[in-house]
Amino acid sequence: MTDLSQIASSTRSSIGRYFSLVSAVPSAVLVGWTVLLVQSGAWSGTPDVSASLRGFSDLGVGGAAGLVLASLALGLVLHPMQFAFVQFLEGYWGTSRLACRLRFLRIKSKGLRLGGQLDRLAQLDRQIEDLWDRRESATGDEYDRLTTSMIELMSLQTELIRITATAPTSPEAVMPSRLGNVLRRYEWSVGKAYCLETITTVPFLSRVAAPGDMDYVNDQRGQLDLAVRMTIVGFVATGLTLVFLARHGLWLLVAVVPYLAGYLSYQGAVTAAAAYGRALGVLVTLNRFALYERLRLPPVADLAAERTRNTAVKPLLRHEAGEESTMVYRAEPPPPPATAEPSPSDTR
Repeated sequence: MTDLSQIASSTRSSIGRYFSLVSAVPSAVLVGWTVLLVQSGAWSGTPDVSASLRGFSDLGVGGAAGLVLASLALGLVLHPMQFAFVQFLEGYWGTSRLACRLRFLRIKSKGLRLGGQLDRLAQLDRQIEDLWDRRESATGDEYDRLTTSMIELMSLQTELIRITATAPTSPEAVMPSRLGNVLRRYEWSVGKAYCLETITTVPFLSRVAAPGDMDYVNDQRGQLDLAVRMTIVGFVATGLTLVFLARHGLWLLVAVVPYLAGYLSYQGAVTAAAAYGRALGVLVTLNRFALYERLRLPPVADLAAERTRNTAVKPLLRHEAGEESTMVYRAEPPPPPATAEPSPSDTR
């Protein structure tokens, strides 16, 4: 299933810079952490932090080159899996009975929480409106009390608006993770005002959009991919730490370090996903007319006509249009009149 986490993956113009940022750097972090665990002697004896640090200082030129090569090799192996990493964190966990059950329970929990937040937000709107009306006729201490209550409710309202602003707008769109919900929100909303489907339209837009607009999208996508990769690295490093330190009691607390790094990276991925979705919204809004021009579609007079026309265009962009489909194209402008070459006497 193609979704918002994949549609811009083929639009980057600088694969070298992207690889070094998203693949090589997180891989180097994972390799370095693994070396620290191995050099500490935790696998065969009591962990020794000073031994880990000495192991790094004693690597020499050859050892450092080996670490660099190991990081590059791991980056090359993991790079094709980037889309799978994003999908896993979104909540696509397969079709096994256990995966489906866990996915359902998470979606149910997220859906109930979102429903409660939306109900609470509607209730706050009514309460604030009531306080506002009552405050108009209040005076003195009563006015101050109502003002204080209203400010308190508005503070909660602002926070709920922030939380729900990147959440799906319908129950059937809820995903089992925060990252999945943010991406799904923009997947369903970007282009909706023009009857354009994000997943279907953006690959075409990437071919006609202004370079600056595509750079903006790619930068946001790069930040999302980096945060996702660091999340995976953090959780993998947590697992390795637990394996190495399982027999050493309080040393297990060291696993908190990579876990916290993975957790914070995931929060960053959620924020980056929202920025990526907004960037796609900018891409669609500012470049849709360039797409219409490239498709040789006639200009329309207003938004209503644009929506009607785009409804007919959708099957064409999905490559699902049948032989019965019809579309009126804009006629190509006539070629400009040929100009005669100036004679030598005209240029004297």
